[in-house]
Amino acid sequence: MSPEDKKEILRKSALLSNLSLIIIFLVYIILSSIPFSIYTVVVMLAIIIINSMLFMHFKNIMRDQDSDENIFQYITDDMSWRYVTYLSIFFLVMLLAQGYIKLVDQYSYLIILNAFIIFIWGISANNPMVSILIRKSKKLQDIFINNEAAHLSEEMGIKEPEIYIINTNDRIANAFEVNRRESYVFITSYLMNVLDYNEIIGVLAHELSHIKLRHNQKTTFINFIFFIVMINIISLAITSTNPLFFYMTPLFFLILILFIMLVVPAVKRHNEVQADLNALKYVNKEYLIDGLKRISEIDKIPENVMKSLSLDHPSTEKRIQLIENSKS
Repeated sequence: MSPEDKKEILRKSALLSNLSLIIIFLVYIILSSIPFSIYTVVVMLAIIIINSMLFMHFKNIMRDQDSDENIFQYITDDMSWRYVTYLSIFFLVMLLAQGYIKLVDQYSYLIILNAFIIFIWGISANNPMVSILIRKSKKLQDIFINNEAAHLSEEMGIKEPEIYIINTNDRIANAFEVNRRESYVFITSYLMNVLDYNEIIGVLAHELSHIKLRHNQKTTFINFIFFIVMINIISLAITSTNPLFFYMTPLFFLILILFIMLVVPAVKRHNEVQADLNALKYVNKEYLIDGLKRISEIDKIPENVMKSLSLDHPSTEKRIQLIENSKS
């Protein structure tokens, strides 16, 4: 099987799973609007069986071919078909509950809304982009940096993450960490080219500090809880027969917007500072300062104080000042 054939199979798999997802929503909307009967259950069960068969079909195609490990692993771990199957089962349960439980039928829109939010959060929590990033990256081969990363990870008491280099064609000097089942650090090729050894170690210490302090997990959880609570309040307000509660809807929307635009970036800026300060426990502060200055010059990071309210990172000047004033 040629690489083109493999890509075509994966493309068909993604296309069919997305199409199936749309059909499931449409079928549920139709079935929920008509009286519940045995045919409702039969239709949903048929959809579940078809989805499961399609998922196994694509797995078996790849298993029968001389596929490389990455392609096989990709199709085996393809979460899209699994989510489609889970959603089919959920809608079947919802239709059964709506047929026999009046309260579920009354608030079905709210249950579906919450399920959709959890569905999206579940996908994002699995970080499907990680697989794409890994396929488009190369594992770090520099033995000295790998050894230093292993040493820093051991000192911080964390499992050493896999480090990958993303080719950005002499653009974007950046590094970031991602958590799925395992932790990963991605560094752009441009950053590797423009920073010296010590500055790269400083950047690594910063990213490993994010992992040690569990910043991604904490912020994702907080954001999810706040978002789902506010969406439920807004939904109840919009459909409320209480005039006061109904007219408070714009206020709830404003709170949600302010949280997204101001609170979320503020939390991320706090995390960046905490990662800087934690990194200072393990590397020389000059490594971080020199690296920040170099990245700021290359990427032209804005320093405007007013704009900084919506930025995910504090200004470079502020970060350097905090590092210099640190006793570490």
